[in-house]
Amino acid sequence: MTTHWAKKTAIVTGAASGIGAATAKLLARQGMNVVLADIQAQPLAQCLQQCLDEGLSVDACLTDVSDADSVKALADFSENRFGDIHLSFNNAGVAMHGVPMEKMDLKDWQWVIDVNIKSVVHAIAHILPRLRQHGEVAHFINTASIGGLQVNPNWLTGAYSMTKYAVVAMSEGLRNELTDTPVNVSVLCPGAVASDFGSASSRPSRLGGPTQRPEQVFLAQALSTAGVTPDYVAQRIWAALQNDEFFIFTDSAMQSVIEQRHQQILQGLARADAFQVQT
Repeated sequence: MTTHWAKKTAIVTGAASGIGAATAKLLARQGMNVVLADIQAQPLAQCLQQCLDEGLSVDACLTDVSDADSVKALADFSENRFGDIHLSFNNAGVAMHGVPMEKMDLKDWQWVIDVNIKSVVHAIAHILPRLRQHGEVAHFINTASIGGLQVNPNWLTGAYSMTKYAVVAMSEGLRNELTDTPVNVSVLCPGAVASDFGSASSRPSRLGGPTQRPEQVFLAQALSTAGVTPDYVAQRIWAALQNDEFFIFTDSAMQSVIEQRHQQILQGLARADAFQVQT
């Protein structure tokens, strides 16, 4: 156990399952006080009980990260329960795959934006200042995706990737703004992870309520066969914490697609230079 993190407090959103649950358990096993946050009451309670059965120092707070007041309540709960907050893993997110953007329902647009983008905005507004106020080393981790660096040409991920590009941009901005502070920033960009990530059962009523997205069934199948385990991702995050890594990747499967995108950008810049010379 790295002594720096011993007895320190962490918030993990999306902690009822998948990457969030695995990482929350790992942090608690490493000696941290961990607040598990999720919108799904029953799975959250189950994860909490599993942690308590291990004798871990944890508690849970039912949270809708798409709602600013709910995130503020989470921060208040965490401080009241365990004291100063030193790590915020802003991990909650939803998938939006398999539908052309022009055919998406506006409620789906609102849902993916509110959860994937606004959740990070809410954490910046209500959790980040608490990481700064005690003046000790802290860490702010945002979950983006490998989709935050490229748009999968086969999975119709335009709307989803749009939100994850935003998470990468916010993370890069925070890294710049917090350079001279004790708060480190990381952005997790996982590839395929075997989890229930494609579920739409947690959509809140104000955004249309729980629903099924049959267009996304392929995603669960793909993740179950090609994805790494959530436990693997948790271990990867822990290793990155020790090294203060900014970009946290789980694999390099999409490297060629990312390189092609960057090559197109470079080609566009070269054409701009050539045009300027001509004129």
